[in-house]
This record gives sequence, structure tokens and C-alpha cells, in this order.
Amino acid sequence: MKQTVLIRRSGELDIWGNPALSEPVAYLCRLDSSSKRMTNANGQEIVLTAEILLKGLAPVEYGDQLEWTDELGRTTRKNPVRIDVLRDFSGKPLFTKVVV
Repeated sequence: MKQTVLIRRSGELDIWGNPALSEPVAYLCRLDSSSKRMTNANGQEIVLTAEILLKGLAPVEYGDQLEWTDELGRTTRKNPVRIDVLRDFSGKPLFTKVVV
């Protein structure tokens, strides 16, 4: 895993109803950028930007903000659209797959 993603947890709501973000925590990951159409949890059709693979059971929630910089130096900030935990046959979590 050679890329790094910064995860900012969403916290309490401010007076305007927006979540206050915590300090970023860096995680090693594998990041595959692409453009695909998919359906999110609400049944809406969206365009997928990237798939992020984190080792183990990563503490990622739908309200969090993920930030990464690609090889060309472009920084991207997105919220998760889909979170999947990939497990082995015994049920142990191997990876957390985050689609943004």
C-alpha cells in the first residue's frame, strides 16, 4: 500500500447544521481512480471517482471526509458513497473498501 488517504471524522453540528470535522488521520491505502456509474445506498445513480482499499477494519463512516493527492499533485476531497468490509472465510476483516 503506497498511497495515503487523510480521514476527517464528522463531529457535532455547528449552529448552521454543518458537521465540524476533526483533525485528519493518515492511513496507508491502495487508491484506484476511475469513472464509473453506480447506484448508491439511496438508489440514486452517481459517477464513481475512486475506490480506496484500507487494510483491516478501518474506522470510516458516511459522514467522514476523505482527502488524497494523486501522482499529478491534484488534491481531492470526497465523502464516502459506499463502504464494504472484505472478510476471509473465518470472518476476520482483511480490508475496508471505500467508494467515493
